[in-house]
Amino acid sequence: MWETTTGDYYEERLRQEVYLAGRLEKARIVAHLCADDLRRATAIADLGTGTGIIKRELQREFGKYIVGFELSGSTMKESEGMVRADILHLPAVDEAFDFVMLNHVYEHVPEPARLFEETFRVLRPGGRAYVTAGNRFALVEPHYRLPLLSWMPAGAADVYVRLTGRGLRYRGIRFLTYRRLISVMAAPGFRVRDITHRAIDELVEASWGSAWARLWRPMRALPAEVTDRVLRLASPQWFFLLERAA
Repeated sequence: MWETTTGDYYEERLRQEVYLAGRLEKARIVAHLCADDLRRATAIADLGTGTGIIKRELQREFGKYIVGFELSGSTMKESEGMVRADILHLPAVDEAFDFVMLNHVYEHVPEPARLFEETFRVLRPGGRAYVTAGNRFALVEPHYRLPLLSWMPAGAADVYVRLTGRGLRYRGIRFLTYRRLISVMAAPGFRVRDITHRAIDELVEASWGSAWARLWRPMRALPAEVTDRVLRLASPQWFFLLERAA
């Protein structure tokens, strides 16, 4: 059984150095996939910015001021440019930003549809949003590191977390299927572009290691439509660019 000082595995992970170091790697991924948008944008927001480390690293690399919105003050490691706010009700005027980032945040809000409506509202016409999103059917749930946890209905997931000693409940985390997520993101009017194939193809060895690179190598030989279908079903996370039409 996993024992923690806080009683919750995920809460404790958020405080560990290995987790904080992982924010640097995620910043590198965003910088690679969104370099053109980050260079071009004049007003940038990071929704659900968490520690603020990714935001800080991107500011340093691109020389741009980025506003971070985060509801939980306990997760923040940075203070500059951070705004305590509910990202379902952003304290920002319409069309305030031309680039918005949502890094693994949709599963933490009670209304994902509202999150993407609000993202659309604060983006200028022609603006884009970068989204990384977890798969409900990932074999291992990424927050509590338990097999098949995100597959379960809410009540059963809470029991599973308690029985494994990793906390009292699943903290309201709810993932969506690929089809449902696409529908929710597109509903406000976004053009949705799945860039998962590109992200893995360009970053797999540097970001996930040589073992994953070897697994990915035979996938490159398959037709793109076959590979994309496999990624929609089996990838533990997906990468998207959303565009508000000019």
